[in-house]
Amino acid sequence: MTLFQPSYLKEGPGIDKDAPPKRGLALLLEILVREFWQIIKVNLLFLVCALPLVTFGAARAALSRCTMNMVRDVPNDVWPDFFRAFRQDLPRSTAAGLAELFWLGLCLAALSTDAVHASIPLTGAVCAVLVAGGLFFSYLWPMLVTIDVPAAAAVRNAAALAFGCLHHSLPAFLTEAVLLASGLWFFPLSLPLVLLIPFGMSSFFTSFAAWSDIRRLIVSKSTKGVS
Repeated sequence: MTLFQPSYLKEGPGIDKDAPPKRGLALLLEILVREFWQIIKVNLLFLVCALPLVTFGAARAALSRCTMNMVRDVPNDVWPDFFRAFRQDLPRSTAAGLAELFWLGLCLAALSTDAVHASIPLTGAVCAVLVAGGLFFSYLWPMLVTIDVPAAAAVRNAAALAFGCLHHSLPAFLTEAVLLASGLWFFPLSLPLVLLIPFGMSSFFTSFAAWSDIRRLIVSKSTKGVS
């Protein structure tokens, strides 16, 4: 186990030079097995650092940076990586975090009202806004921590990719929603799992989906490169 040790890629027997590179689900599972304990560590760090809501954005950015390093196959140690990313570009990450909290709070508050409960169209509309926001933010955070572009360009690119690549963004978002909703639904029985799994794992899945589209549609066509 490497729960309390850096996750450095160890030298092994090597790979056949003619072997085709893994893609899709096979690549996802390979990275997941390799980074599983790192995901648990970053889940714990995120929970501790996001508890004061004012630091939610910085913690969210740090979480995304760590999981993006994992899916990009960058050697990583989440302890220093997380806190380095937590301190980086605080104004932008704080603003994005407050925007996400406002969107989520507004949707949950609307869903709890009698007017929405009594109207199927209103319920559908609020749920549509909830899903649309989830898709957008699941691509915005990877964009903010990976690509060196102004905030406005990151917002435009995140929206274009999230809704233009639904075959990637929607399954990742639904996986994220199931993980987080399960933790809330069974709370407090789910507390041990909440401390270890859902936030790190959901960020891992959304980072994997987002990076495949960012690399293909943004990085390959950009002269700025990757940070």
